[in-house]
Amino acid sequence: MSKINLSSKIEKQLPAELVTFIQRAGKTAASQGQGLYLVGGVVRDLLLGQTNLDLDLVVEGNAIELAQQLAEINQGKITTHPRFNTAKLQWDRWSADLATARSETYAKPGALPSVKPNSIDKDLFRQIRVASSVKL
Repeated sequence: MSKINLSSKIEKQLPAELVTFIQRAGKTAASQGQGLYLVGGVVRDLLLGQTNLDLDLVVEGNAIELAQQLAEINQGKITTHPRFNTAKLQWDRWSADLATARSETYAKPGALPSVKPNSIDKDLFRQIRVASSVKL
């Protein structure tokens, strides 16, 4: 199996401001012992050689606290959703969605989920399972 260097794709396909943001976000999370992952459509589009400026980040830690720190670093503002452990960070002309890696439970069909922190692997498995259900 061949390896794909996403770092070079990020640097080639994304504006310098977003590359700098991703690097800062990674260093900030790492300084606290937290894993930070670029996820979603931007990863798919990087692999396809397309540009996508919609950044989605998942942290194995507290996404709201990380967003607050990144808002200070980037002179940005955040909107938080504590119930879901998510935040939207906006700075200059850019934005990024941050989420805590999580698991979800539902009291009943159609109800909003109760969430609790989990690993990135379990979070991704949860999302794959949901996507597969929709596909069927």
